[in-house]
Amino acid sequence: RRVRLAALADAPDAFASTLSRELGRGEPQWRSRIGAWPWFLAWRSGVPDGLVAAVPDQPASGPARAGRRGWHLVSMWVSPQARGMGVGDLLVGAVMDHAELAGAPRVTLWVALGNARARAFYQRMGFIPTGRRQVYPRDGAAALEEEELARPVRSAAPPTVPR
Repeated sequence: RRVRLAALADAPDAFASTLSRELGRGEPQWRSRIGAWPWFLAWRSGVPDGLVAAVPDQPASGPARAGRRGWHLVSMWVSPQARGMGVGDLLVGAVMDHAELAGAPRVTLWVALGNARARAFYQRMGFIPTGRRQVYPRDGAAALEEEELARPVRSAAPPTVPR
């Protein structure tokens, strides 16, 4: 809860939720949310410095992917003190590892259109734009315009034949 609230206070225009909305959540709501999907924390000197979650996607379509689910990377945040230290790389790696173990074909995420630093980071991590955009309405705040990025999971790539 503390890390999520810090993320919303630090970067209010980067998330679909708002600080006021999250402050209104009760203990049962926080526990339910944490138990619904995998969350990963990055720790430095005993203090959480980063956060990310993986949310399952709908089953992928098409005969090659029948029944295989992708994952969405959500709620990514690294504290200002830890930025540039590789924490984000580790958090994305945790989501990618989780997706690979689950047999997922890809991981997707949404990034705010004006967030050039996050977009550059995700592209450095191998995510590419899918061409999809959305406007996400938020209670008590301006709508969030986002672009979808995706990256295949290592194990989802077809095997290569040595020549």
